[in-house]
Amino acid sequence: MSMASEIAQDIEAISEEVLSVIVTTLVDNQTTQPDLHSVHGLSLYIEVQFPGRSDAVLFDISGSAQVFRHNAQALNLDFSNLRALVISHFHHDHFGALAPALELIRHSDLVAFLPAHHDAIEQTLSEANVRRQIAEESRLIRSGVATTGALGPKRLKEQGIVVNVESNGLLLLTGCSHPKVSQMIKAAKKVFPGRPLQAVIGGFHIKTEEEGRAAGELFVKEGIRLVSPCHCTSKEAKAGIRSVVGEAVYRENGSGTTFELR
Repeated sequence: MSMASEIAQDIEAISEEVLSVIVTTLVDNQTTQPDLHSVHGLSLYIEVQFPGRSDAVLFDISGSAQVFRHNAQALNLDFSNLRALVISHFHHDHFGALAPALELIRHSDLVAFLPAHHDAIEQTLSEANVRRQIAEESRLIRSGVATTGALGPKRLKEQGIVVNVESNGLLLLTGCSHPKVSQMIKAAKKVFPGRPLQAVIGGFHIKTEEEGRAAGELFVKEGIRLVSPCHCTSKEAKAGIRSVVGEAVYRENGSGTTFELR
């Protein structure tokens, strides 16, 4: 049996334990709250509720230490239960604030998941005594929470996060979707076979209204009930998505936006 098959079996065996998940947009290109800051970049704070406990995962950290720090403090985020840091890909607007963020987090029990080797990032993590995993294949982060595995060309590998919510279905979080959002969706569904994909939140890396409509048609075909594009998705592309999926499915995003699936 291949390593990928073993991982898939391990994930499937404990995939029914997530009771709910709350995603807070920590940093985005725009803000939905006047007391928060925005900058070109992305960071999502994910709280996963299990029976009797909750864990947190940080997905990207943006490229601005100032904005990351300000928003984290304004949102009163609790990093004490942070168990994992996932870097989607190696563009500065997704990992540039790493060293200052680690100083703010000050957590001794943290694992960082990287889509490929990166000497500078691994050195920074090592100096902060953060354990590293190179997640070329799908990796289990917590029970019912996994990476998609590294997708795309060797020069720009990218991974997303998939959460299997017991009574809801799958939530896919994307950084920029450089390998295309269709490939991110395909990878997410392979991680938890047979589970419906219910929500997609993150950057889709599309610019035109036409591209947005095409993405919207994909979301409709997949039966997705919540779509919230942000970061590298242009206003025109967002409008295209919204026109296809409709107001009941589309959700505006920005620093301070929260989503809950249960």
